[in-house]
Formats: sequence, C-alpha cells, structure tokens
Amino acid sequence: MAGRTTRWLPWGWPVVLTVLITAPLLAPGFVVGYDMVFVPDLTLRRDLFGVTTALPRAVPSDLIVALLDEVGGGQFLNKAVLVLVPLLAGLGMTALWRELRLGGPLAGAAAVTLYVWNPYVAERLRLGAWALMLGYAALPWLLRAALRVRRGEGWAGFLLAAAACALTASGGVIGLLLATAVLLWPGTDARRRWPLLGAALLNAPWLIAGLARTTAATTDPASVVAFAARDEGYGGVLPTLLTLGGVWNANVVPSSRGALLPLVLGFVILLASCIGVAIWWRQNRIAMALVVAAVIAVVVGMAGVVAPHGFAQVVAHVPGAGLLRDGQRYLPPLVLLESIGFGAAVAALLQAVPLKQLVAMTAVLVPIAALPGLAFGGGLKVSQYPADWARARQVLADDPHRGDFIPWPFEAYRAPTWNGRRPVLDPMERYFTRQAVVPDELIVGGRRLAGEDPRSAVVADALRAAVRNGTDPTTVLLQQGVGWIVVDIEAGGPSPRGMLPQLTEVFAGPTVAVYRLNGEPSPQHVQPWFVAAVLAAWTAAAGVLITALITVVPRRRRARSRL
Repeated sequence: MAGRTTRWLPWGWPVVLTVLITAPLLAPGFVVGYDMVFVPDLTLRRDLFGVTTALPRAVPSDLIVALLDEVGGGQFLNKAVLVLVPLLAGLGMTALWRELRLGGPLAGAAAVTLYVWNPYVAERLRLGAWALMLGYAALPWLLRAALRVRRGEGWAGFLLAAAACALTASGGVIGLLLATAVLLWPGTDARRRWPLLGAALLNAPWLIAGLARTTAATTDPASVVAFAARDEGYGGVLPTLLTLGGVWNANVVPSSRGALLPLVLGFVILLASCIGVAIWWRQNRIAMALVVAAVIAVVVGMAGVVAPHGFAQVVAHVPGAGLLRDGQRYLPPLVLLESIGFGAAVAALLQAVPLKQLVAMTAVLVPIAALPGLAFGGGLKVSQYPADWARARQVLADDPHRGDFIPWPFEAYRAPTWNGRRPVLDPMERYFTRQAVVPDELIVGGRRLAGEDPRSAVVADALRAAVRNGTDPTTVLLQQGVGWIVVDIEAGGPSPRGMLPQLTEVFAGPTVAVYRLNGEPSPQHVQPWFVAAVLAAWTAAAGVLITALITVVPRRRRARSRL
C-alpha cells in the first residue's frame, strides 16, 4: 500500500498545489488584473487575427479565447486557465521527471513543487500574463517531447506542446529557444530535426502579423529602462533573477520576497539546484542544452540592466526587438533547469541520509515556505462587471451606424471600483462587439512611453491637442474610422461632450455611457498583401496543429484499448 501511495504521489501532488493556489479564485465572477482580461463573450473580429495597425500582442491567444468561450462562456474559460497553469505545469514536470530517471517519486515531487511554486509564477500570474503562463506550463512537456524526438518518436506531442507555447509571442520565443537548443544539440540525427520547422510555423500568426505591418514595429527606447529587471533585496539583479524573481513591476512582487527566511531559502534552493544540475550533467550530457537555454534567458533578462543604452538603440531601430524589453519574462528555461536540478539534488540527498521520507517531505515543502504569498490566489481576486455594461454592449451592437470605438479616457489601464481598484488593462476593447482603436501608450514609473500603433497615436495626439488648444478632434477621429466613444464614467476626467460638441448620446448608465459621433467614419483599408500574408500564416499554423492532433488521437485510443 505504501509503495502504491508513493507511486501516485507525484501525480496527486500537482492537484494539491493547484487547489492551494486557485481555490478562492473559483468563486463566481471574473478574475481580471493587469493583462488578464476575460469577458463574458469575446466577439470574433478581424483584429483578433492580427489584421490591424497595432502590434499583435494578443495573437493568437485572443482568437483562441473567442472560439472557446462559445463553449462554456468567458467566466468558465477564465477559471479553466487559472487552474490549468499550475496543474499542467505540475503534471508536465511529473512526466518529465519520469522520462529523465533522475530519482524516485519523492524527489520528483520536490521538482514539481519548485516548478509550480516559485516567484516567477507568482509575479507573472499577478501581472495577468495568462497566455505566457500556459506556455510556461507546456515547457516540461515540450522538453520531454524533444528528448523523445531525438530518439525518433513523439513528434506530434512535441508540436502540441509547441502550440501551447505559441499562444503568445514571448512564449513562442521561449519554446523555440528550448526546442532548438535540445534538437540541435550534438547527437540528434539531422533527419529528426524537422519538427523545428513545424514549431516555427505554429508561431507564424504573431510573427507574420508583426513583421508584415506597413509601419516599422519599433519601440520607444525609454521602455528598456522602464521594463528592466529589478533587485528584490537579493543582493543585485542577477541574484534576484537566479532566485527566479525580478519582475519590472514592484506592485506584483510578493511581500515576502527579500525577507530573511525566504531569502535564505531562496539561496538554499539555488545552491541545491546547481548541485543537482551537475549530477544530471554527469548522467546525461543533454543537460547542457537546457543550461545553454537558461544562460541565454538570463542574458536577455540582464540586457536592460547592464547595457540599457545599447539595448535602447536596438529596440528603437530593429523591428520586433521591443519584444525583448521585458527580459525577465524569458526566465522559464532557467526555472525548468533549477526545478530539475533541485529534484536531482534531493534524490542524491535521500541516498545518503536516514529518515528519508521526513527529509523528502521537508524538501518538498521548502519552495512553499520560501513563498507563502502564492497561496490562496497570490493576490488575485474575483470581481463582477457592472450590470450596465451588458446593456451598453447590446445597444452598441444593434446600432447600424458604422465605425470603430475609442474608450474614454483614452488610456490603456484602469483601476475601477468594481475591481477593487486593482489595475487592469481596459476591458472595453474585449467586452464590446465592435472593434476598438486601442490606446497603447503606457505610463510606467510616472513616465509615458510611446506606443507602436500609428492609428492610436493619431487619435491620442488629436485628443491631447483638444485639451491644450480647445480644437475639435471630430474630423481627425472620423478620418481614423472612429464612430463611437464609450465612456468609463468611474475613471473620471473631462467629459467628451466638452471636447467634441458633435456627439449623440445613445446610452447612459451608472458606470458606462455610449456616444455616437455625428458624421461618417472613413473606411479603414488594409493592404490585400498584408491580409493574404496573415491568412497564409494562420493556415500554415492550423495545418501543423491539425496534423499533430489527428496523429495523437488515434494513438491515445490504441493505448487505452491495450489497457
């Protein structure tokens, strides 16, 4: 009986950790904060494919959400994502541990704990990076599949894991980095490296939509310093990154970071991980492939700290380089490496000490003791959208007048009372059915950073000119295809009526109002070659994904039939 319990512990432990993290978040309502924005029903629109003047920051994740929320609704999908991140991460590490054969199930449970319960997870979840975190959860599965691809098997599972990483651009880059390091490592038959092409095609929707824009996808150089990794009290930025923290936004850092006990335990975990990686390397040289990926991740994380001016010039002149400005988010290969190393060190310790189960359970709980703040939601809370939003959505959808809308005030983030004054990326662009001109200027550390969408910039400039000079921005808005203004009443600021005299109020509620501009919005044309390129990218990615799915499903059925 004891042997059976020990055997099933690694598979049950991720479930326990998931419950400890997410249980309070499963109450009715939406969990929204910073970049985590789910709405009752995200409408399928052209901009979700990346056919827009804005950078494809939510491609393909928003399109996947728009398709899946038709099944169970946005609230269910919101909860499912929150549960799947720690659960898939833990189960993936369990499966990878069995593949690596570095120790028993108790040592594997220690590796699982560190991968599920660490500062990176706590900070990025609170920052709302749900699509990135689903890619993080897929990373152990990707490494496991890549190791199998080296043996000539498992290519379909490899592509499915790569597809989960590709939900967002940064996750896709992380997945490609890890996959490339493992499959190009000496010892892999060149004929077995072709799945890398499939992984690249899975990233084509965001890559093509970003690079094929009619304007250069460059970034405000000031954003490098604004999004640089931070010291959280661990003796510098590098030690902070090595202890798996360092996010740019101090408001999402767990309060325990930098306290004496978490600090000591953080360095104990780091030391044990280094010892365990050395043990793994002595058993299998493929460990060095993951070490290389982790080193690259740390270099990217440190770029904005050690060479801010040079890096600023890169993001200002190289299209797409701004994707790397928030370097700390590329740490998952390091987290994966340290988790494996931690488990391997625990396995070696258990071979040399008495009271093995007591020592093992202590080691399993060390990451939790080092970060108690991740328990019970990690700072995330459940909220409800105001009731008048649904009515405003219907009024806007039913009106035949053409045009996109702009949110008012024209700012990217809100701190609404219905969300407990917790900052959140403006939900209006997803909540309402019409396409929006999205404000993409960010205020970080009191400094306004320029956005990348030229259409949004024209609208912002027109509104600022109206505030300064009293000029009427209606003509400019109509030229940019704007036909509507949706006002967040709680956000305060001047009323649009004072700046745009030619407005017709079509709905007014306690928290939201909808105005129609008097005039005909100009149609916004998209170059046919741009549309063709983006659709070709989506077709290629869908083809790879479907091929992997139709290969995996029959195999699963045959495996069940043999049981």
